[in-house]
Amino acid sequence: MAENENLDRLMGRLTLEGAGPLAQLSSAATNALMVRGREIVASVREMTEERPLIGLWFAFQIGFAAGRWGPRRAKR
Repeated sequence: MAENENLDRLMGRLTLEGAGPLAQLSSAATNALMVRGREIVASVREMTEERPLIGLWFAFQIGFAAGRWGPRRAKR
């Protein structure tokens, strides 16, 4: 019984304190990833305005890659 009480006490403490440094690290990494994503989107947008055919080819390549990452179909 003492082990269960100790475990319950520790679980309650963990819940009250939150994830602590791990949550802060995760938030910082997510923010950095979002900033980089916005920069990439902005550069692609500029490229497509300057060279529309290259932008069309790039969009086709992204669509093809996304289609390949989809669920695998069973081969007959």
